[in-house]
Amino acid sequence: MTLKIADLEICSRTELGTLRYFARFQDGLNVLAAPNSFGKSTLLQAIIYGLGLEGMFSSSRKAPFGPALLSVADFPNKQRARVRESWVTVTVKNEDDRHLRSKRFILGDTVDTSLVQTWQGSSYEALESARQTDMFVRQPGAAARELGFHHELANFMKWDLPKVPGFNTAEVPLYLEAIFPLFYVEQKSGWSGVAPRMPTYLRIRDVLRRSVEFTLGLSTLQRLRAQAALKAEEEEIKTSWTNAYRRAHEAAAAVQGRISLVSENPVTPARRQPIVIEGLADGRWLPLETILRSWRGRLNELESHEVASAGSRTPEARAELESAENEVHKLGASLRLINERLGLTQNDVDILASRLAALDVERQRFADMRKLRTLGSELGISTVSRDTCPTCGQELDGREVATGVAASLDTSLAEVEAEKETLISVQNAASQKVDLLESERRATEALLDDARQRVRVLRDELSGPSNVPSRAQVREQVRLSNTIEQNQRILDFLNQLEEVFDELAEKWQDVRDRLRDLGDGSMSPDDQQTLKNWQRSFRQQVTDYGLRSIPPAELSIDTETLVPVNDGMELAFDLTMAISASDMIRTKWAYYVSLFEASKESKHGHHADLLIFDEPRQHETDRGSLAAFVRRLSVGAASGCQVIYATSEDRRELEEVLAGVPCHILPAQGQHLLMPMS
Repeated sequence: MTLKIADLEICSRTELGTLRYFARFQDGLNVLAAPNSFGKSTLLQAIIYGLGLEGMFSSSRKAPFGPALLSVADFPNKQRARVRESWVTVTVKNEDDRHLRSKRFILGDTVDTSLVQTWQGSSYEALESARQTDMFVRQPGAAARELGFHHELANFMKWDLPKVPGFNTAEVPLYLEAIFPLFYVEQKSGWSGVAPRMPTYLRIRDVLRRSVEFTLGLSTLQRLRAQAALKAEEEEIKTSWTNAYRRAHEAAAAVQGRISLVSENPVTPARRQPIVIEGLADGRWLPLETILRSWRGRLNELESHEVASAGSRTPEARAELESAENEVHKLGASLRLINERLGLTQNDVDILASRLAALDVERQRFADMRKLRTLGSELGISTVSRDTCPTCGQELDGREVATGVAASLDTSLAEVEAEKETLISVQNAASQKVDLLESERRATEALLDDARQRVRVLRDELSGPSNVPSRAQVREQVRLSNTIEQNQRILDFLNQLEEVFDELAEKWQDVRDRLRDLGDGSMSPDDQQTLKNWQRSFRQQVTDYGLRSIPPAELSIDTETLVPVNDGMELAFDLTMAISASDMIRTKWAYYVSLFEASKESKHGHHADLLIFDEPRQHETDRGSLAAFVRRLSVGAASGCQVIYATSEDRRELEEVLAGVPCHILPAQGQHLLMPMS
């Protein structure tokens, strides 16, 4: 799970020739010592660019280089030439000593900067005969698809990058650009705070915490992934349940019925009740099975006798017509009453929605006034507290309130919240009533249509020939037969849905049980030991580096944010907190190196075993502290970490700091990094 830099080549082809820098890197401590403006930052950024990781700095697609690689390059003889083409080639190796070489253009006529040319081999020498494979980076899919370079790089490092919670979507990959800020500190803004600068455009929620958890191999990240998977299962079950619930209601509406008892949201088997579909009969809502039995009895009775002629049942038809006309009047009156009640209830819902919107505005006004008060303002508060109603804004006198004064802002806010909660409850109840009235209206309209058709048929029968079969009886038999068949199909369908709800309830119970089994998110004993190791290493280092602003024993790694804190406050350069700029740098050194050491001790750590520091002696940190830092780096290098250290220290002072420390000095001949090819 390591990534070591084997070599680096930077080329800038100009009108006057090609400028180049090439360096081989060694395991352990690599030092690039050169004066300011030499191009040390260019070299380190070229490593990052060659690996397609410049997105860790910003979302910009612009290459992070100066004119020498983008526009105009200077030659040692003071000549200047326009850059025609430039590129970076970086070779890396993993723990199996396999090598991966990537070439990426910075400026090219026909090659896009998103293209990465790659070669892989079982050894450094094998790269010379390796087959070229073109891949892409900084494009959608670069971290997930087969030809995505970061997908290949993660595989090369034997990293299984997890999915983590995102802002706009349920999960996003923990991209390499979110992890590598823990291994590299760039010069311009990397030293501006203790915690690493993390890319926010990747839309990863708690990106620093997630990256540190992965690097340390904490089980909290595994638990988070398991929780996210279970939450996704929950959402899937909710969606399936909602769809089944909707289908049940649509089926009931098809026969002008309504569904009761079944829950709108998923429940466990112990709480689930069977689906009950009801129909409107004789002004009452009855179970559809009961109504079907009544209809079947009526149909059997009709079918047991021959259809009478229209003339033989004239008196009976007249009585049925009178009854049907009365039924039409009765149902019409009921429908008008239902529509009136529905209109009033819908009006209540609209009024409640309007009031809730007004309460939101009112709550915001009070919140703004309270904010002004915390800032020291008294403007507006006296108005509210003296003679203005906090709810409606009307003028008050002593008769309107028991005390003669209006409530305070805090009391008014509490009252607004309480009123909002009550109104939401009332609105939900009113909305449910609207749904019930809608069902009743549909059922009543269907009954009214049937009664009107019966009136028409009976009138036609009484005015038609007397020797033909009774139209009313024929129609009634056909209607009952069709109605029974249609309603029975709905019942059969709902019985099938019962099985769906049973299965979903079982799944819901299983997911809830597994979520409880995950626990409350507390850290495992291994996690606690890893954080304890990190804490010990961190405090030991800030002590060795000579931290003076704060007693090292008062510093800790916060278990929630995973950043250094003092008395619960994140460390930052702040004169009011008496934290000096140089002490902030010492703390940053300790944070990065202790994270590496804790990851090495962890059973499941994922550190790249690579640390890159660009000008770590910021704010003129004293030489004793720097020497202690370099000695600690050499200990890390001896345990397998490759360290790349760029500095503009005076050569003699640097030799004193590096005295007795094994290191590899990178080539730095000439005034600038890029030199003409010989």
